[in-house]
Amino acid sequence: MNIRCARPEDLMNMQHCNLLCLPENYQMKYYFYHGLSWPQLSYVAEDEKGQIVGYVLAKMEEDTEDAPHGHITSLAVKRSHRRLGLAQKLMDQASRAMVGGARH
Repeated sequence: MNIRCARPEDLMNMQHCNLLCLPENYQMKYYFYHGLSWPQLSYVAEDEKGQIVGYVLAKMEEDTEDAPHGHITSLAVKRSHRRLGLAQKLMDQASRAMVGGARH
């Protein structure tokens, strides 16, 4: 398994993963918004064949009055790849990126 920063060409596969895994689904523009606004905060999990089997979307809050902080917007892992620690790895990677000073 490989965890890496999401690329624009991953967005459709991320949406597909969302549709398979979660009851709350997003339009494609939502993924583009995250990808363009916080490109360093979205990650995907790939299987051995390079297929996306999970993702995390994160964002930094835009309220400049508070100390910089962010949150996880969406996290999904395909059923076939659950219980392998992928969700934790995706969360850890996004958290490190947010703490590392990611800015909008």
